[in-house]
Amino acid sequence: MHDEVTRAQLDALLNEETGDRDVLAALLHERIGLWPWWDSAWRVIEIREVRVRQLDVWLHEVTIDGIVGRSEGTTLAFSAFTRVAGSRLDRFEMRFEDTLIGPPIRHNDPHPFGSIFAALMDRRGISRREMARRCYLAESTVAKMRAGYLVPRQRRRVVDLAAALEMPVGDLMAIAGLPDDA
Repeated sequence: MHDEVTRAQLDALLNEETGDRDVLAALLHERIGLWPWWDSAWRVIEIREVRVRQLDVWLHEVTIDGIVGRSEGTTLAFSAFTRVAGSRLDRFEMRFEDTLIGPPIRHNDPHPFGSIFAALMDRRGISRREMARRCYLAESTVAKMRAGYLVPRQRRRVVDLAAALEMPVGDLMAIAGLPDDA
């Protein structure tokens, strides 16, 4: 998904008590409006509660409870879930009553390794081309790793990446979700 959000939208998402609920309602309406089958007569009319769970300094899971309604007065309770990585929405889904709605199944949820790997490269000023050169990889492979759609599973590959990032191999193994003895 990887959709950038504005600073105001990010503040509304991450500030449980002081976030602007109107901005949050507009963001939710915008997200569900992207679904081609969504009936645009339904609008987010109330945000009741926002719960933020910080997984890391840059990674948060946000749950939003509220009400959607139509002009004739019909309403439904909803619960929205999104994962925020930096200033991007990595995942977005909504539950209406007992029905969970999210992106089509063909869109795999990216592995968190991608966001961390991208942040490490960016902080060190390493371009995609440079990382590919240092690790003897194709640039497309590095791009897939940055997006979270390819996670290194071989110790040899993790050793090369860790050396290029100038960080301990064990740390990168943990980020990739691999056991120490892999």
